[in-house]
Amino acid sequence: MSPSDSEGRRSGSAAGTGATAGARSADRGAGGLHVGLLGQFGVEVAGAPLNLRGDKRRALLASLLLNAGSTVPTAHLVERIWGAPPTQANRSALQVHVARARALFEHHCGTPLILGGNGGYRIDLAEEQSDLLRFRALVGSASDAAARGDREARTELLIRALGLWRGPVLADVASPVLHARDVPPLTEELLRAAEEGFGGALARGDHERVADQIRPIATDHPEREPLIRVQMIALYRSGRPSEALRVYARTRDALVERLGADPGRELQETFHGILRGNLDPPSEHGPARPPGHDAHRDPLTRIPRQRALVRGAGTPAGDAGACAGADADPGGPAGRCVRAEEPAPDPVRPPARMPGSVTPSELPSAPAVLVGRDGAMAELDRLVDPRGGTPGSVLVRGPAGAGSSALALRWAHAVAPHFPDGQLYVNLRDGDGSPRDTAEVLRRLVRSLSSGWHGTGILDAEDAAARVRTLLARRRVLLILDNAATSRQVRPLLPGGAGCAAVVTSRNWLTDLLVRDGLRALPVGALPPGAAVELLRSQIGADRCRETVLRRLAHLAGYLPLPLRMAVAWFDTNPHASGSELVRSLEEADPARGVTPTARMAAVLRTGPGTGRHGRGEVPVGADPPGTSVGQASYVRLSPG
Repeated sequence: MSPSDSEGRRSGSAAGTGATAGARSADRGAGGLHVGLLGQFGVEVAGAPLNLRGDKRRALLASLLLNAGSTVPTAHLVERIWGAPPTQANRSALQVHVARARALFEHHCGTPLILGGNGGYRIDLAEEQSDLLRFRALVGSASDAAARGDREARTELLIRALGLWRGPVLADVASPVLHARDVPPLTEELLRAAEEGFGGALARGDHERVADQIRPIATDHPEREPLIRVQMIALYRSGRPSEALRVYARTRDALVERLGADPGRELQETFHGILRGNLDPPSEHGPARPPGHDAHRDPLTRIPRQRALVRGAGTPAGDAGACAGADADPGGPAGRCVRAEEPAPDPVRPPARMPGSVTPSELPSAPAVLVGRDGAMAELDRLVDPRGGTPGSVLVRGPAGAGSSALALRWAHAVAPHFPDGQLYVNLRDGDGSPRDTAEVLRRLVRSLSSGWHGTGILDAEDAAARVRTLLARRRVLLILDNAATSRQVRPLLPGGAGCAAVVTSRNWLTDLLVRDGLRALPVGALPPGAAVELLRSQIGADRCRETVLRRLAHLAGYLPLPLRMAVAWFDTNPHASGSELVRSLEEADPARGVTPTARMAAVLRTGPGTGRHGRGEVPVGADPPGTSVGQASYVRLSPG
């Protein structure tokens, strides 16, 4: 006599009438019994959790409840409880666990719940007693709605079904065999419903709802690219493009680590569409689908695709039709477009990254206040096009004190999310004002891009430059090359990949870079007089200086940001002095040492209070007048003379 037959006899009349007993069990427990399988495992009776103690008993009940309504063979249960083939010993132990579980249910529910027969055991439940059964019923109703052509009802039913999914299925049940054989098919069933349900909700415009509800599921399954694509589009259409780019970066890293593969073409196209900001709205007429394609079951059928027409900078969204037939000219003037019939170039694909690698984020802090540079910021956006598939590189040129570095850093922080593979910063001038050695800079870039690889000492300049280009290939990285002296110093540092951009700041017109390397130029000069006065007023305070004094100070500073900030520093270190005293000191400065507004302000600061290093003031010095960046590296201790 088999153990299941013996158990069946002990169940009395239920042994021969399993279906009837199951119906009675469901009827008696419908008002109080509820089983949770789509997340942590739990059983509730009348709203109170049932204490299911013991890993083996929990594995037994989870296996039976996953297959509610079907007889589960004894061998199947033994494998999931003990992870081994059936033996007489574990068959006997199984009978003991079944008997104790029956006694527990009999005590709390008034029915043993577990039935024996046909070489195994079974549990019969009503739909409302199990989150899994309820989920499948809602998905079935969604299929019926799709067959009727009712997309709204289908989507709403799927979203309701997904609301029952509370996390990784049976994550707290200790059964390797169960998790290897039974959980993956159920998880696949849940993920298909998620892709279809959230895809349908996205197509009808529920962007914020999808962005919020899809997050925990997508986080647990980063390798599920269709689901990630829905999440990215939902975030983008909810006005959260930076979050969408971070999701892509995490997904790419997870795919490399788990599968050793880059994201697929669909996901990469979505990534670049977000960068360009040109994802189409939902369309009733999507691209052609292969024969036999079931549009109702494809969650991406009505998800917005990228525009076939890529507008150049400055082209209004409503003028897309006017660009049809225009020649591709990404570097040309505003309004030029890519031909709609030409296929878009392959997206920039990031290289495989080693697990544990760190994305470089080397930008120094941006200036707290940047006055009068809105136009320059907009022009940098236009010239670089950080949202485009192939951003450009720019030379920001300005005289000493014009704030070229401050402008570049403020802009770099603003666009950093569009360069998810990293942002690199290099000051190309040493503390004494001399140009840094290019080979040394290249080796540092290799270390930054290789997560601190220390084998750079053997690389000469040519090898290091080649290594940098290799590391930047198929990545999307922003380089800020600050305080460049010559074109020869900069050229080996420029990225070769189409997805990277470089912003070079310099006091000089590096025309060789403009001619030979195709960099665009952005001249930066003095601030408008009103903006210069406003900068002083906002930092010093309106009650500290009369308006006429502020205007005179702005004029003596040449309306340049750096000497203006140095004037603010003078006020901070001379709290009891008046603005007229600073004006008088600037007008009396030695012309031989104050040939520029920045140098004149520095000469005045040299005589300031002893609050600098070693009790002396600090001013930027070097072979030339102080540079555009006021940082620790550009300061030296004042000499007494």
